[in-house]
Amino acid sequence: MNFLRMFKHKEFENICGFDGVKDIIRRVLDSEENFNLALIGQPSSAKTLFLLGILEARNGVYFDVYNQCLDMLDKETPNIICIEELDKMSKNFQNHLINFLENGHVKADRMGRSFQLEIKNCKVFATCTDISGLSDSMKSRFSRLRLAAYSEEQFLDVAVRVLPKLKETTARMIGAQVWNQGNKDVRDIIRIGKLLRNIDGREQR
Repeated sequence: MNFLRMFKHKEFENICGFDGVKDIIRRVLDSEENFNLALIGQPSSAKTLFLLGILEARNGVYFDVYNQCLDMLDKETPNIICIEELDKMSKNFQNHLINFLENGHVKADRMGRSFQLEIKNCKVFATCTDISGLSDSMKSRFSRLRLAAYSEEQFLDVAVRVLPKLKETTARMIGAQVWNQGNKDVRDIIRIGKLLRNIDGREQR
């Protein structure tokens, strides 16, 4: 039983703080009911880390501005859908999503042919920086959690956690560079870390 409890709590181990948010998301994941949850906050507020943690812990489908092709739902038939930056997704995607949230049906096109899917017992997690551009219909279909932005020191701690294969000094340096550039996006830390991993590995030999 203790082992199971430890295993369940590992999905968000890269996230500093936000214990209340972690508990809510775990309860949603364990629930058998449909649930739509939007995480709202600035780039340095761990929204992306929560989506990654959800996807690592459970099988799900991921959408972002570079991947808005709904026909993948026909192949995956997921119980969990994660959407990065819902407020930046196309209006076409948002309209299809609203229909899905209303009745569980998805309309999509493949090779010039339209088709409709029904997905039951699905949970939708989305991140947003600013929800003011979303329609009232979209906003009404999500429960919302607002996440406070990390401090600089917390952001550097996150850099160490998401880059465990790099030396701590290197991870903190990457975190500081991303922070000082102003975008404060954890995804940039991960991208830079991947580029430097091989170099840092040779330094440790």
